[in-house]
Amino acid sequence: MKEIGASVIGIGNYGEVHCRAYKNDSRVKLISVWSRSKERGIRIGRKYGCEATTDLESIANDPRVNLVSIATPDFAHTEPAIRMMKAGKHILIEKPMATSVEECEKILKVQRQKKVKLMVNFHNRWYKPVVETKRLIESGRIGKPIHGFARLSDVITVATRMLPWSKNSGPEWFLFPHLVDLVRWLFSQEVKQVFAIGKKGLLKSKGIDVFDVIQAQIVFEDAIAVLESSWVLPTSWRNGIVEFKIDIYGEKGRLGITGDNEGLEISTKSYRTPFLYDYITEEEPIRYFIDCVIQNKEPMASGEDGLAVTRIIEAIVRSIKENKVVRLR
Repeated sequence: MKEIGASVIGIGNYGEVHCRAYKNDSRVKLISVWSRSKERGIRIGRKYGCEATTDLESIANDPRVNLVSIATPDFAHTEPAIRMMKAGKHILIEKPMATSVEECEKILKVQRQKKVKLMVNFHNRWYKPVVETKRLIESGRIGKPIHGFARLSDVITVATRMLPWSKNSGPEWFLFPHLVDLVRWLFSQEVKQVFAIGKKGLLKSKGIDVFDVIQAQIVFEDAIAVLESSWVLPTSWRNGIVEFKIDIYGEKGRLGITGDNEGLEISTKSYRTPFLYDYITEEEPIRYFIDCVIQNKEPMASGEDGLAVTRIIEAIVRSIKENKVVRLR
């Protein structure tokens, strides 16, 4: 099998996950990394044994590169994604696909024209308790889903220290893509309307004018859910950085995930807590995308999924701004 050439655009914390995944996969050769910072590019290039550049065109025009990861900040995905696809590269793009429906549609238009693979890295779909939850729902274990609750929050230092670009994001774009994708995927239903509220204060007082917390009520075709994300979790939180919880109630039972327990609660005719240890899901979806490229199969976390998630989050943001229910077409 011919070795696949890969590049990574954006080499912050999660960009390095892509570098590591490609470096650890015998089917792939990591050709290059891109960073706005020449110094960081050189340092990461040396760490992973690849070239470094500050020029996107050098990657687009490199015939050795077949696959490109886009791991730039969430508001900066569109330009590199379109440029790489126009050059015939398959792309794996970090969530969210883009921060507007208009930009998502531009990305999808080029992807369809060039007929390249496109996957959005909704990596929680590979988290073992979530995988088991999906299997149990599809097997009918809890019956048809009726309602659910999902929370994904970060400690405050993510916004104040880890992300130098946090003032251009917020929990709606940094965290909500995971929640929206998961409930939509688990329920296998489309969202019909949303109502959301958000609160600013603590982060704004620190010079970061974004929401501290957002709560959203989601109405599906035949189910409802409440989603919540906070960017002001205390630094003393037991799990270090992330609080993650999902509860799904069906006609015949309930499924519950608490992220730092690494397990799944199953309540039907009996109560069980099977242990499904998987400390963190990082490289697995990247390996899956490599499989898709090699086997010429369409990724399950598609560009259409990315567009749907962004459309829902746009509606959530609009609902907060206008203080009203927003219906989705």
